[in-house]
Amino acid sequence: MIPPISIDGTDITGATIDGTDVQEITVDGTPVFSAGPSAVFAGNDDDNLYAVDINNGSQIWSFNAGGNVSSGVAIDDTAVYAATGFSANSVYALDVSTGSQIWSFTKGGEFVSDIAIDNSAVYAGNRDDNVYAINKSNGSQIWSFTGGGQFTDGIAVDNTAVYAASRDSSVYAIDVSNGSQIWSSTLGDLITAGIAIDQNAVYTGDFADDFYAIDKANGSQLWSFSTGGNIRSEPVTDSSAVYFGSDDDNLYALNKSNGSQIWSFTAGNFSDGIAVDDSAVYAGSSDSNLYAIDKNDGSQIWSFSAGGGIRSGVVIDDSAVYFGSDDDNLYALDKSNGSQIWSFSAGDGFQSNIRLGG
Repeated sequence: MIPPISIDGTDITGATIDGTDVQEITVDGTPVFSAGPSAVFAGNDDDNLYAVDINNGSQIWSFNAGGNVSSGVAIDDTAVYAATGFSANSVYALDVSTGSQIWSFTKGGEFVSDIAIDNSAVYAGNRDDNVYAINKSNGSQIWSFTGGGQFTDGIAVDNTAVYAASRDSSVYAIDVSNGSQIWSSTLGDLITAGIAIDQNAVYTGDFADDFYAIDKANGSQLWSFSTGGNIRSEPVTDSSAVYFGSDDDNLYALNKSNGSQIWSFTAGNFSDGIAVDDSAVYAGSSDSNLYAIDKNDGSQIWSFSAGGGIRSGVVIDDSAVYFGSDDDNLYALDKSNGSQIWSFSAGDGFQSNIRLGG
């Protein structure tokens, strides 16, 4: 069953937005909760995508993708979508209940970016300098967009545009209907961070150690914030703040309206997934710890020590935090105190996004 959906603490399950029933939780246009088995879906460097029982950590199914599943994973009511490079160079659609292949989409370059989905398409960046829109029902190409560099990391979608970060130091807004460029915004260095969006802005960081808010309407830079290290993490937003990690060993909370610092929390490098709820920010670090941090003042609530660095996505539901580690394990922790509920062992480390179903 899909958990209750809330925005800023208000339950909106079953409500409508622009006439559409609210039946999923999405982050930057990508569903995190959806129908199907009650499972955690995670890609592994052993070339497999795993569906793991959310209650006890047992394996439901696995799919061998022919290459590391180390980045994009998305889910809707019927399918799980996963991107892979490292010889396979494909995006796959898999049956959410069984893991059987529905279709695959293959190009000459590696698919190592995040992926995003909407009602009709899957959007994925490739090392061949293109972003592809792929028909969700049959895997056929709808359009492609060529940028000035490889698309290896952040991508997000809303009703009008796909927003994609390129290694040519630019963020591109691409018309969702036809793949034409709406605008581009050039940052200070190559971009290997994720992208977050809200109604007004696109948020990402670069290898010049700066984090940016970019106007969604025209690509102008609203503000920037300097850190002491490269920014590679997946940012996340709530109603008032944006949260991201830096290679300067800090996790930052910034005011969304002006980019001023609210707080910072110091540990190891924060280079990937972050999740947030009404009270806490949950983030994994290269120091092998998953931290729960007070959302208001940045103080530590609890930490959990895994056996390796944490470079995967982090997702949460009402009771638990889920993430993968370089120690080859996928973990479920109690949100209230950080105690381990279960772990699932695979053949290699987990670096991909994590999604929940059921």
